[in-house]
Amino acid sequence: MPARPACLVAAALLAGCAVESNWYLMDSGYSINPLGETDAYAIEVHRNQLKQLGGNVNSAEFNRFVNERLKWHGVCLNGWQPLACVQDGSCVQQTGRSITVPGRCKA
Repeated sequence: MPARPACLVAAALLAGCAVESNWYLMDSGYSINPLGETDAYAIEVHRNQLKQLGGNVNSAEFNRFVNERLKWHGVCLNGWQPLACVQDGSCVQQTGRSITVPGRCKA
């Protein structure tokens, strides 16, 4: 197998396994990280992706984006809701490149 196709295959395999990695965040605009609680997840969203969604983690657009991505990965099939502390921002983590929002699956 020539080098270029081999690299593409390797990259595709890594991307498929790396839902929680920084590479996935940079490539797809988001990363899903399980929290210690059952059915609880932290959604890390790249700042550029959040900007495209209107820049507000409390918006319907952001919530729709998170729900879709979680369902794509077979998580929170009944939907997702941010924790109450997200509304005031007290549990939202921010870095220079991303914002992380905790939430849990709807029952």
